[in-house]
Amino acid sequence: MKYIFFVFYIFIINLYTFNTFSKDFTLKGTGKLVRNETITFPDGAKFVSFKHEGGFETDVGKYGMYHCTGSILYNLKSMLENMFFACEFKDQDGDIFIGMGKRKKGSDIDRAVGQNNIISGSGFWEDFVGYSCTYSVVYVEKIVFSPGNCRK
Repeated sequence: MKYIFFVFYIFIINLYTFNTFSKDFTLKGTGKLVRNETITFPDGAKFVSFKHEGGFETDVGKYGMYHCTGSILYNLKSMLENMFFACEFKDQDGDIFIGMGKRKKGSDIDRAVGQNNIISGSGFWEDFVGYSCTYSVVYVEKIVFSPGNCRK
């Protein structure tokens, strides 16, 4: 009887852990462009330093605020050469996670697809470290829309 109870207990714990911590989730951010400093090279290429801030929501019951900062290098045809950024997300319970990422080379200025990897987290987000979030970003003037999907 103890053996059956133990096996059942392990099965329930594994099922709970799988459903809670291995769950893919969506992460939608909406914010504004706070800073966008540009250096234009003589050949027309551009180096941009930026900062975004705004709010986010997920389908795992978490919502909150975020801010991102990073840099972008565009070639003379306004095609992305390199982009690197870091974002801090703080949810309604005060738990934080940090994402670092990049956009794919060749993306144009207005639409882009990239990866944001969760590299650190506290509280609820500790179990999501190692998740990779594929996102898109669209700018409408200074407003930023960024839906994404995150998975282990």
